[in-house]
Amino acid sequence: MSVATILAAYDKATHADDLTTFLAEGTLAGEGLTGTYRVVRDGVNQREDDVLGPRHETTLQLGERVFVRNANGNVRELRGYLRRRVLTEDLLDSGDFVKHPELSRFLGWGDVGETKAWRLEVNAQGGEPETLWIDPSTGLPLRLEYLDGDGPSYVDYSDWRDVKGRKIAFRNVITDGDHRFDTIQQTTSVAIGDPVDPTTFAPLAARALDTDRVHTVPLVERYGHVGVTVRIANKDWFFILDTGAQSILVDGAVLRAAGIQGQGAMEVRGAARSGGLETATLPRLEVDGARMDDVVVSSLDLSRDLAGGMKIDGILGYPFFASALVEMDFTNHVLRFGPPGSFVPNGTRIALDVDRELAEATFQLNDRIDAPFIIDTGNSSEMLLYRPFLDAHPGVVPFSATASWNYGIGGSNATYRSSLDDLRMAEFHLYHRTVDVVLANSGAFADRVDAGNVGLGVLRNFDTTFDLGGASMYLAPIPNFDDGRNRVVHS
Repeated sequence: MSVATILAAYDKATHADDLTTFLAEGTLAGEGLTGTYRVVRDGVNQREDDVLGPRHETTLQLGERVFVRNANGNVRELRGYLRRRVLTEDLLDSGDFVKHPELSRFLGWGDVGETKAWRLEVNAQGGEPETLWIDPSTGLPLRLEYLDGDGPSYVDYSDWRDVKGRKIAFRNVITDGDHRFDTIQQTTSVAIGDPVDPTTFAPLAARALDTDRVHTVPLVERYGHVGVTVRIANKDWFFILDTGAQSILVDGAVLRAAGIQGQGAMEVRGAARSGGLETATLPRLEVDGARMDDVVVSSLDLSRDLAGGMKIDGILGYPFFASALVEMDFTNHVLRFGPPGSFVPNGTRIALDVDRELAEATFQLNDRIDAPFIIDTGNSSEMLLYRPFLDAHPGVVPFSATASWNYGIGGSNATYRSSLDDLRMAEFHLYHRTVDVVLANSGAFADRVDAGNVGLGVLRNFDTTFDLGGASMYLAPIPNFDDGRNRVVHS
């Protein structure tokens, strides 16, 4: 099929490129939770507010800049992977892609239910590709497909209605193919062309760690991980520090001690995809007296769901790191932290992509391949490489018959152990890094956005400071820094 024919059919059916202002409101339901959504668009500005159970998220687009505030009040400006997706979604939402056939290509036919649909890939300049599945008989999209971590996710459109001469889908189902965890967005009202209050697009205010000083506490080593004592409900708990976790995760015992009931039954993407994740709001969480109030947390039975024999009470992930400036001093075995800007980080700055509420950075492998990695303080090893990256870059590390296992939430993954000749992080070269190649096809360790993880085994060579609010990490080599060039590599 010609792209021009498909675009003409879509434009005739929807008239989406004629929209000026747009307001839609409705309900959300999924994963055992209910809530509401509201989207307002006026020219190049847009705001979306989603409430699902205790979780509230706001996305604010001001021209070319996009900001997101999560359930814990952390505000980040999108600059990386999600920013590229927004560029393409803007092109689709505005309908402007029908005027730019050079940004689309026909991928062939696909089946949505009993309908054989056109599959049209659209990619904005500097964006990420997304695919519309379009009904040839109506010109209306049936589905939007995009990459979400370890595989595709979809928005399935239905309940099309006429609003001022435009076709609007009043029912959208967001799914990754496991329909137990679908979220249904049901529109209840749409307004087109009405004036929009400019205060709608006021800047988002961020919350920071509630303290007036810089704290220094022991950096506790357990099970090859590092963590700190966290106080919740007048009790002390041990939480590991994990920049590879998108939330604050607590064991069910923590909620019970606080007298709080978890809600929902959400999907977990850990070592495997699984269910059973709940969400709740803790009135207070403290680390050495520094407070986070009304903390939205995720909850699991960690003794059951965390393989590998670790006994922990929780995980401090992105919301903690995004609320503070955090230094892991491996020389003196202390954690230093305070509000953003409370001290000057030491070392070389490395820019981070925090779009996905992870610490992600681009490093160079073997002086030839630039690849994005998750900086994962929750990974006790030196490095992980994911199978999709190895499939795309064969020979980056040699195959080995040395089998190993990688443990995480939801179970474990088979791996084989190998060695990377050279890892370059900013100006630092680290040679002969031990690498576990994860063989999984799904779950967090089969991510198709990143090449793998850089873990504590690498970071221990540096005093490492995280400023996730500033999308930065700082590395200062420790006194006995060893670049590994004299390591003996066993085949």
